[in-house]
Amino acid sequence: MKALFIIILLLMSHIQASDRLIFGAISTVEPKIMKKHLAPLLKYLEEATGREIEFQTGYDYYSTIEKFVDGTFDFGYIGPAPYLRAKEINPDALSICAGLQNRSGDYFHSVIVSKKGSSIVSIKDLKDVSFAFGSPASTLSYYVPMQMLIDSKVIDEIDHYDFLGRHDRVAQYIIMGKYDAGAIKESVALKYASYLQIIARSEDIPDFMIVVSNKMDKALALKIQQVLYDLKDPEILGSIKASATGFSPRSDSDYDNLRRIMKKVSMYE
Repeated sequence: MKALFIIILLLMSHIQASDRLIFGAISTVEPKIMKKHLAPLLKYLEEATGREIEFQTGYDYYSTIEKFVDGTFDFGYIGPAPYLRAKEINPDALSICAGLQNRSGDYFHSVIVSKKGSSIVSIKDLKDVSFAFGSPASTLSYYVPMQMLIDSKVIDEIDHYDFLGRHDRVAQYIIMGKYDAGAIKESVALKYASYLQIIARSEDIPDFMIVVSNKMDKALALKIQQVLYDLKDPEILGSIKASATGFSPRSDSDYDNLRRIMKKVSMYE
């Protein structure tokens, strides 16, 4: 009888585990902060799908991308450049479910910043300075601002640059005076607006997206897509991003310009 009871418990545990969905995310800030931002969205999706959803991320951008590619994550929140890198590794691993919308449309921006009060007030002032990027796999903290530096012909004037991993760390290190300037997403710059000044702003770049693993049941993927399109609650959306207004259709071709940017930066490297 005891053995039978154990078997039943194991079977129940297996069923519960198979019902659980893993939601992955690229952490542009500390993982615990990222988890907090996305918690209302995950609760909404749990209620809409009737499935338990577990938040996960990787050690860094590269390990997180790998988890998207190998199917560790059933679905998740990913930036444009990491999405394109995942597609390079395995074109069949992911599909775009929905794109994040904000007040400016489907776009977001990279900015180059310096400490407020600094004499560095334009991109042309970046001569003999120390510069901080986030992750070398980041859209807004590497690829897009690197293209801006290349196009402005100042990249070779910079004394040195380093990669700090996350947007918030770049902002904090500039504020502490450890770097003269750096590249972050605009929303992080606005968060630290009392301490940082924007000296350059990028062109429009398609915003983050929700992707699904192509291993996911198609009916479930379509259901998730529809409930994302239906999401209008400002508290849930505002927790993801202050300017978020909803989710909308997005296609792979929307990122063709970013593909060109990434190729240009890679050629410079």
